[in-house]
This record gives sequence, structure tokens and C-alpha cells, in this order.
Amino acid sequence: MGENLIDQLMDELRFAVPRFYPQNGKLRNLRVVGHTPKADHYVYDIVADFDQSSERLAAKVYRPAKGSGATKSPAVDEFQTLDAVSRHLAPKQLLGLARPVGDFSGYGAVVTEKPSGLPLQSIIMKAALLPAYAELTHIRKAAKACGAWLRTFHDRTRLPAHVLDVKGLLSEIEDLCSNCKGSGLDDSSIKLILAGSHNLVEHAPNNLPHSSVLNDFTPLNIAIGEQGVGVYDYSSMALRGSSLDDVGRFLANVEALEKYPFCARDLTSSILEEFCSGYGLESGCEGIVRVLKMKFLLGMFARGRSVKETAVRKKVMWANVMKRFIQSAVERSMHAA
Repeated sequence: MGENLIDQLMDELRFAVPRFYPQNGKLRNLRVVGHTPKADHYVYDIVADFDQSSERLAAKVYRPAKGSGATKSPAVDEFQTLDAVSRHLAPKQLLGLARPVGDFSGYGAVVTEKPSGLPLQSIIMKAALLPAYAELTHIRKAAKACGAWLRTFHDRTRLPAHVLDVKGLLSEIEDLCSNCKGSGLDDSSIKLILAGSHNLVEHAPNNLPHSSVLNDFTPLNIAIGEQGVGVYDYSSMALRGSSLDDVGRFLANVEALEKYPFCARDLTSSILEEFCSGYGLESGCEGIVRVLKMKFLLGMFARGRSVKETAVRKKVMWANVMKRFIQSAVERSMHAA
């Protein structure tokens, strides 16, 4: 990204930010304090200093993908979705859902408030590496708070329930199993996944909850701070979708941390239990959530690790680690089914 573009964006923000925080007094200074390059965008950390206080902002600036010069389209889509949800929730004041600070999609950018706190995944990794840290109750409280926050988000954006697409879901599972077989997933695990999924889906409720969905409510994208739970990124958010997809994706991403040898099952299972308790997952939906969790785990395995094509050894090592982890996850999740 050219430096002149972020300079132009900062000039625009100097006019927009004071109108967004009228209660904070006069804007004294607006500064970029750091930036993080991502695969398809940059994230600029911005601090706005007022007479009364300071505010943290995040400016996501999309950069062209290979073979495409489009940067405005993803920015427009993200801004419009976040703005619609923010306006809908404005009277209900859902803390942790970042508000967009003006419309800068014309620059290929989305500027939002930045939630304070540490990523949940950093907290989990610290607990995994330092057993004494894991004994503290705050990691369990954080997991329960995440579940409660997500349930509140789903409840406040609730839509009419939708009928479960049994054939579509089972077809997705079958396709993923076929893809994973090429990476080394054994036939016995595949048979167990397919049989367990069919059985669990048959006993699932006909109608499932529908709402706005984040599609990226994962430990890396969740901030845990003194004011509660927050979400960093909204590029995958959709105005409508299956609420249980968010639940299954979170559970899959936490359980996938077990692929690291230092991340014990006792730790992840306690996090999963507290999260489900905080979410208030109905007993009738537990089976379909297990199927969704397995779908997302298989998706991770099928995608493979994002490394250079020349790093064959790393790809093979990652595939072997994921294969053993998936086999263990299948035994736990599908054997009883």
C-alpha cells in the first residue's frame, strides 16, 4: 500500500473521528502507532487523543489479490454488513461489537473501534505452557463469557428458524472425507465419521436457530479485556446464517489446538465445557453441533497448512500431525454416535 493512501485516510479521519466521539472534547492528536500486514490487507493501529480521553481504532486497508485489482468490493461488503448489524444493535448496546467509524470503503478501507484486551488464543497458549497459570479460574471465566457473548449476539439478531438441510450437510461431510483421504485419513475413521454424522443428523431438531453470524468467532479473533469480550475482525460476518455454525466453528478451533503437544486435552475440554455452558446450548442441538465441529475440523485438514510449495517437508509434517489429531477427535466425537 502506498504511504500517500494512509495519509489521505488519516486526513479524512481527522474530520470524522471528532463527530463520532463528541463527548470526548476536542481532538488533540491522531496517530498511527503500528501496522500488521495480512494476506490480503493491512491493519493500522490508530490512537485518537482527545481532551477527555483517548480512543483506539483499527483501520483495515485491503490490498489487491494476485490477478485482481479489486480492493473496494470487499471493503464495501464488510462495511455494509457491519454497519447494518451495528445500527440494528445500537439501541441494545452490545459491548464488544466494534462500530464502524464512518464509511471509508471508497479507499478500500474499513475503520472501526478496536476492542481492548488480549486474544483468547494467547491466553490459552499461556495456560498450556504454564500449568500454574491454567489453574487460575479466569481462563474458564473467559470461555464462559465468550459463550454468553455469542448467545447474546445471536439472540439480538435472531431470524425465523430454518429447516436443517440434511442432504446438503451430509454431502459436505462426504466430500471433505474424500479430500482428507488423499492426505492420509484412514478408511476406518472415514466410516466412523459418516456413520456417526448420519445418526446424529437423524436425531437433530428439524428447525435450527437462524441469525446474523460472525463466521470467524475463533480464539484468534476474540479479545478478552477488562470490559468483557470483543471481536477484532468482521470480514466474514453475514446478515443471515445458521447460528450453530458459529458455535461449531469455535469448538473446532479450540479443539484443534490439541495438535500442539503442550496443549493438553484437560485444558481444551474445560474451555469447551465452559463455552457451551455460557452459550446455553440446548441438549437437542448438541448432536448437530458435534457434526458441525467435525465438518470444520475436516475443512482445516483438507485445506492443509499455508506454506510455500517448496516446503514439502513442512507440509508432510503438518499433515501427519493433523491426521493423528483428526483420528483422535473422531474417536471422541463420533464413536458414541
